[in-house]
Amino acid sequence: MPSMNPELFASWTYTQNHISEPEHVAQARGRAEDLGVRCIDPAGRSMLQLLCTLRRPRNAVEIGSGVGVASLAMLEAVGPSLTLTAIESDLEHANAMRQGLRESNIPSARARIINERAENVLSRLADHAYDLVLIDAGAELLLEYVAEAKRIVGVGGVIILNNAFDEHRLAKPAVRRTSTVMTRDALRMLREDPRLQTHLFPTEQGLFVATVLPPVAQKTR
Repeated sequence: MPSMNPELFASWTYTQNHISEPEHVAQARGRAEDLGVRCIDPAGRSMLQLLCTLRRPRNAVEIGSGVGVASLAMLEAVGPSLTLTAIESDLEHANAMRQGLRESNIPSARARIINERAENVLSRLADHAYDLVLIDAGAELLLEYVAEAKRIVGVGGVIILNNAFDEHRLAKPAVRRTSTVMTRDALRMLREDPRLQTHLFPTEQGLFVATVLPPVAQKTR
C-alpha cells in the first residue's frame, strides 16, 4: 500500500489542479458560493463527465442537485439524448439551477427539476428504469438513497456518490460523526453487493462509483 510521500502528494495535487472549466461553470460555482451550497469539485466534475461520455445514459437521476454544477456536467457531456431528473428540496437552489440551464442554452425539457424532498420522489420512480444516479445530498438519509438507487438503476447502470470522503473524515477510524458513519455504511452497502463493481476515486471530495454487472459477470462470495 503506497504511503502519502511528497512525490505522490505532488502528483495528486497536479491532477486536482490541472483542470480548466468554462465561464458558465465558474458562474454556477459563484452562485453556489453565494448561497452556501457545496458542489462537486472540478476533478469530480471532470470524472463525472468522463463517466457520462463512456456510459451515454439516456435517463439519469440526481439526488441533491444544488445549483446545478454537476447537472450541467452530465447534460453537456451526453447531449440531447439525456433526460435528467434533478431532485432539489431547496427552492432557491432549484431556481439557481434553472438560471444556469438558461445561461447554458439547455432546453428545460431535458432537465426535470423537482423541488421536493428526495425520499418522497424516489419511491415514485420505476424499477431499473435509469442508467445513472448521482447522489450528492446530506448523509442523514444516505442509506435510503443508496437503496433506492440500486432499485431504479438497470443492468450496466452507474451509481455515483459524491463527497465520499465526508469532508475527509472517512479515513479516520476514531471519527463517529453521524455523517461519517452513514457514509461508511453506504459505501459498505455498495461494495458488498455482488451485483456491483465499485471503485473510490480520490478526487478532492471523493467520488465513489458503482456499476451494475450483467448476471453472468456478477461476483460470487
